[in-house]
Amino acid sequence: MTTAPSLHLLLPEFQSFLVLVSRIGGIVAAFPMLGGRTVPAQIKIALVVMLGIVLSPLIHLPPLSQDALEMTAGLVSESLIGLVIGLGVRLLFGALEVAGDLLGTQIGFGAVQLVDPMTAQHSSLLSEYFRIIASLVFLSINAHMVVVAAIVTSYEAIPPFGARLSSALGEEVLQLSQHMFVVALKLSAPVLVAMILLNLLLAMLGRAVAQINVFVLSFPLTIAGGLLVLGLALPYTVSLFEQEFTGLRDTIERLLRVLGHG
Repeated sequence: MTTAPSLHLLLPEFQSFLVLVSRIGGIVAAFPMLGGRTVPAQIKIALVVMLGIVLSPLIHLPPLSQDALEMTAGLVSESLIGLVIGLGVRLLFGALEVAGDLLGTQIGFGAVQLVDPMTAQHSSLLSEYFRIIASLVFLSINAHMVVVAAIVTSYEAIPPFGARLSSALGEEVLQLSQHMFVVALKLSAPVLVAMILLNLLLAMLGRAVAQINVFVLSFPLTIAGGLLVLGLALPYTVSLFEQEFTGLRDTIERLLRVLGHG
């Protein structure tokens, strides 16, 4: 006799929690350091549920629809909101892969490929180098807490089932993609400038001393010079990561604003 009233009281709470973990699950699925294959699915599910339990007292959701079809469509839209938030972080980490591939070709590591455990795809050696540094900087400045705070603020900008798709979202994603290439160029700029100067010196040396095989000499010099400049530019690289991760809050807010107003 008491089972039906208990279920009637618990069902709205369960629905609210399901909406909350759907948005969190979308973020975790798209998050660069958690979306790879190296993190087991059980760990991801446990993290989503744990974040939902911790954040549920901070987020007050309005009454939800009891229609099953509308509820299912709403959960899908909530997951898409989380994916968009995670996309803002993933595009920033995508700049590391672009910079690593560009520098790998210039330095001479174009043929050196590693299997990225996060995606099970081949990636360059320098891409992994940048990814490790970026992950350490990301955690050291507590940028992951910005993403957690974005979950709470997202419900202020976008109520449950309130996401709206528009052309403005495509324009915002396009701007983030353009910014990804700008960051990649900034990361690779010191080494690219050094490689240009080194190639000019080798060309002048080849003209001055015809007996020197510049082609054979260029391989060890470009590798040594590239790694030396890469090491000397490490403080610049770390400061650039800090600057970009600090601006992550504004990026997420713009994405939420576009999704909320449609």
